[in-house]
Amino acid sequence: MGRLTAYFVSRFRSWERPARFAALTAVILLAIAIILLFFSPQDARPPLLIGILGLMAAIQVIFMWANRSMVTPYTQAQRHYLTGDMDTARRILENLSETSKADAQALTLLGNTYRQLGLLDKSEQVLTKAVQMRPFDYFPRYGFGRTLMVSGRYREASDAIQQALESGAPSVVRVELAEACFRSGGQEQATALLRELDTAQLEPQRGLLVAYLQYRLGQRDALPPDLIEEGLPYWEEHVIRFHHTPYGQALADDVVHIRSFLKE
Repeated sequence: MGRLTAYFVSRFRSWERPARFAALTAVILLAIAIILLFFSPQDARPPLLIGILGLMAAIQVIFMWANRSMVTPYTQAQRHYLTGDMDTARRILENLSETSKADAQALTLLGNTYRQLGLLDKSEQVLTKAVQMRPFDYFPRYGFGRTLMVSGRYREASDAIQQALESGAPSVVRVELAEACFRSGGQEQATALLRELDTAQLEPQRGLLVAYLQYRLGQRDALPPDLIEEGLPYWEEHVIRFHHTPYGQALADDVVHIRSFLKE
């Protein structure tokens, strides 16, 4: 109990002055309201109860607002990763990886960040460590498979992504498995996977990839122009990011092919 109290006191001291003042005021008013509740007549208690509930809600809001910046390094890095600020995400995660607090989840995000920055050797090294730490977790295995894909090692990538699916990865990951199979020459397996996919809920970039693979495998005759308009910018960005890799070069040819549908 003493350690918990000390923790809250230390957090309280780190709050901004307006937050400390508001919290103290609300706590004092709450204490007064509770005392009055015990000594007030029966007919005066309902308004006091409403006031107490309101003060308790206010204290919760003040607490959340005062601690709005209290997020873990992983969460900070994840936010930067999702907004495309890979350099900041990398810096936070590298600092975290130097401590004993770097778990498989943090290492996986670091490996994914390295991949997005084109540092494939580092990505593979870190993701291998993450897989070893959590061999039955789909998250690091999927990231590992993506790095192998970008490196042009498609058959190994398909094996890793298949293992991710067997470990519980979302069914949408079958899109990447189909791509890895297609690029490694496994047309029959890719065809079977694409037929099983429910494309209704796919993001535009994944929907476009599925449509393109289906076209290449003879499952459709053309690509919808609206899907191209929505999904192609994602793959154009990947061409730029991974232009120095076998995958980026193959993807560049695919993008040219997809663009040709807009001219017809």
